[in-house]
Amino acid sequence: MTAEEKILYKLSKARKKEERFVDGLKKIEPKETSETTHDPEILTPEEHFFFLKMGLKCKNYVPVGRRGIYQGVILNMHLHWKKHQTLQVVVKTFSPEEVREIAAELARLTGGIVLDIHEENTIIMYRGKNYSQPPTEIMSPRITLSRKKALDKSKYRDGLRAVRKYIPKLEQDLELLQAQAKSVPENIQEIEGTEIGRIDPESSSNFQVNNSDKLKEILNRNKECSEDDPMMDKGMASDSEDLSDIFETESDSETENKAERPLYLDKFEKFPVESDGECEDFEEHLRQISADSKTAKSWEKDSDSPNFDEVDRIFLRAASLLKKKRR
Repeated sequence: MTAEEKILYKLSKARKKEERFVDGLKKIEPKETSETTHDPEILTPEEHFFFLKMGLKCKNYVPVGRRGIYQGVILNMHLHWKKHQTLQVVVKTFSPEEVREIAAELARLTGGIVLDIHEENTIIMYRGKNYSQPPTEIMSPRITLSRKKALDKSKYRDGLRAVRKYIPKLEQDLELLQAQAKSVPENIQEIEGTEIGRIDPESSSNFQVNNSDKLKEILNRNKECSEDDPMMDKGMASDSEDLSDIFETESDSETENKAERPLYLDKFEKFPVESDGECEDFEEHLRQISADSKTAKSWEKDSDSPNFDEVDRIFLRAASLLKKKRR
């Protein structure tokens, strides 16, 4: 598959996923629609300021996670309003626009009043002036989803959001590839056109004719030089004979003498024979070496002993004693 085919395959797959997520969301959403209209109480600016300050200071809150609004969220809000007038609804997994939609939906389902959206993730709600705890049917309405269905809806919603972000990127990559594919043949045509324009057929034929004429002129000049200077040829012949005389081969007799003669003997014969009164026999030579060594040792003892002082003799005795102990 080429790069363009891969992108087209991914696009078709992403669009099929988008359709599947949309169908899943339509199936999960409740069929019954609440026809009850929300008519919130009108608050004066002083009351609004007072209840908003109270809501910011209060510590009771209801978290809204990835499931969004379901039966448990509305029940918890009514349980908080049993003892507190204000309430914080913390929403951290949705965008600011979705937080506003959740605030409107909570006001419609619970009958409360939205005072403010603090830091784009905290909805501050007031229960109303004449609030009385409603029955269980209103506290956990059937219009809302159950816990399990709310989780399935959140999965479909997250998948749809991711696919809708991915499809524009693929379309952009496809457009870039198509633009590159169009620009490449145009560049090739331009290059070929310039090369063909530069090399004309007439100029190439003229160039070949000029080269052939030049070659003919050079050959004619060489022929004329050879006819005019015959003495140069004779001189060259005599020089070649002289060189052959210099580099003549050796005669056969010399080669035979060299072959019969052993290697390097002529050089060894030239060395002078040095004889320091040594005997020719090997045994006598060894005897003479042993006698010389004995005489040298005895001479060293005789020469060293009288020259020693008392201190030297003490050191010698100490050294001999140490040697005996080591042994």
